[in-house]
Amino acid sequence: MADRRLAHASLTAAILALAAAPASAQQATQPAATGTTAVTPLDAVTTTATRTRAVSGDVAAPVTVVGREEIERRDARSVVDLIQDIPGVESSGAPRTTALQPIIRGLGDERIVLRTDGARNNFNAGHRGRTFVDPDLLRQVEVLRGPASTLYGSGALGGAISLRTIEVDDILQPGAAFGGTLGAGWQSQGSGPRGSLALGARAGDFSLLGAIAGFTNNNFEDGAGNTIPYTGDNATSLLGKLSWNPGHHRFQLSALRFRDDHQIPISANTATTTGITDRDTVSENLSFRWSYDDPALPLFNPQVVLYRTHVDLTEQRLTGARVRDRTELTTVGIDAQNTSRFGLGPTRHALTFGTEIYRDEQEGRANGVDRPQFPSAQQSITAFFVQDEIGLGAFTLTPGVRLDRFEQESPDGRNDRNSERASPRVSLAWQVTPWLQPYVSYAEGFRAPSLTELYVGGQHFPGNNFVANPNLRPEVSRNKEVGANLRFSDVLQGGDRLRIRVAAFRNDVDDFIEQTVLRTTTVTANVAEARIEGVEAEAQYDAGLWYAGIGAAALKGDNRVTDQPLASIPAHRVTLSGGYRFLEHGVVVGGRITATAEQDRAPNVAGVAQQTSGYGLLDLHASWTPNFAQNVRLSLAIDNVFDHAYRRSNWNSDPSPPFYDVGRNIRGALRVSF
Repeated sequence: MADRRLAHASLTAAILALAAAPASAQQATQPAATGTTAVTPLDAVTTTATRTRAVSGDVAAPVTVVGREEIERRDARSVVDLIQDIPGVESSGAPRTTALQPIIRGLGDERIVLRTDGARNNFNAGHRGRTFVDPDLLRQVEVLRGPASTLYGSGALGGAISLRTIEVDDILQPGAAFGGTLGAGWQSQGSGPRGSLALGARAGDFSLLGAIAGFTNNNFEDGAGNTIPYTGDNATSLLGKLSWNPGHHRFQLSALRFRDDHQIPISANTATTTGITDRDTVSENLSFRWSYDDPALPLFNPQVVLYRTHVDLTEQRLTGARVRDRTELTTVGIDAQNTSRFGLGPTRHALTFGTEIYRDEQEGRANGVDRPQFPSAQQSITAFFVQDEIGLGAFTLTPGVRLDRFEQESPDGRNDRNSERASPRVSLAWQVTPWLQPYVSYAEGFRAPSLTELYVGGQHFPGNNFVANPNLRPEVSRNKEVGANLRFSDVLQGGDRLRIRVAAFRNDVDDFIEQTVLRTTTVTANVAEARIEGVEAEAQYDAGLWYAGIGAAALKGDNRVTDQPLASIPAHRVTLSGGYRFLEHGVVVGGRITATAEQDRAPNVAGVAQQTSGYGLLDLHASWTPNFAQNVRLSLAIDNVFDHAYRRSNWNSDPSPPFYDVGRNIRGALRVSF
């Protein structure tokens, strides 16, 4: 048994070393022929699940990593498009690119913590979207499902999403002092071109990266031939990084800016075609990171991130009164942690502790005066957290807790609030055999009421006004989960790999905050309890020449006060994917089948049930990297091959919308490295 554990530890260490290597080096280790070692997505390294480096398929938490190869293959134009195939993950919003929002295990909006290069992105304003970055500038997306407040504080009831932007090593060849990548693409939907350029240079311990990516498109068309109104975009993202790596230190200054100029409804993620605005969306992210990693000092492995994020939406109404709205949120913060690794008797420890301090300032204006629908208010948060990964033989026990203190300031100063919340978590994993690791976990999450929920006012729509509720209590979730990670090698042939993860959970949410539209008012209040439970499974197999994967989830959610289904629960879904690598020609072909069940557990709106029909989709893709030009990659894909007319279960509040989701989309792209 000791030899088996040693072999398992050696394999994990090899994967961690592979993940730490530059992208060009990783590409060199990809399967070259039948019988060579294959790597699956569940072998990817994550830091989101535990704030320490771990193989995603080995941790006692359901975390999924979307790597650079998959990002390039998908050629997506939004982060949500990249992750919505993950079990338990769905998108909320009509198919307007920048308005799409992620839902994890039936919880979305501010119930998911979103971080970019370690900086919190707390923006959330009534149907306007959250993920403002071009996926072409991302090297990795990590999705942690289930309450994560022990590590990330308020908002992580549903989970956490971590976005990591590209680095110099992603675009430079080993040993090269200068280089870059140039990309161009086009899609049939909206006749939309896109392009990207990334340049990098390094000299000694210094490196510099600059990148630009963007796309434009006209209105999309659904599977029934209807135009989907106000789905045009004109988006651009800019990224700059300056890094200095003296010795075991790493210093990095990063700046990311996104802008989209488009015409879109105010309630952009619904099926509405009224309340049209000329919107200018600007998101800016500035961060400074320092870390130190010396294997000779296992007790000292610190990381500090200083950041400022700013989102500014300017909207000029094109219908009705000529109102010019401005919606701004600025977050300034610091996230600092240290991991100490040591042995204590028969136990092994990875003790992570730290602090997070940040301040949100939001401001809403309409024609230059205060806009109560997005009230001008502030909040300051101070948090301390500690977690210990304790190894004893084949067992790993991971307890942790975080304490958050909130100070929320109302616009008039009369309803200021102070509150505190402790968020514990504990998991136990047992490496029964080298191929089987069951685990159990208990985690609590919480979400403090947002500034808008506490202090909102003004007109919601003609004849209906918002009513503020400064007495809202925080939402608190208690999640129980059992699962298992399985890993096999040499299953059908030498060098292949099969990775499997299954999990079942029950998440009870107390004081769930719910907005209710009455005849003349819209009120926000706590309901006693909501329950979401479900099962998830994912498996990936890679044999070098061919690969396959499956992901499935079945969720159920109820308001336990009214005994009505929750509106945000996605329909049951199974996704099958696979492909074949013609390595001698540099060609890869593959496809994906998505089967979604009917969603017949839906709440009533205006007396009408919001049920959606089941549907199936087929997507195909192919890429070619010529043997005579290894720096060139040509790709082609067809989404929704049969142009099926379908509706996802989470993207509108109208039981009879005038259009379906996006129809057939033919995409082509060319990428050149130099």
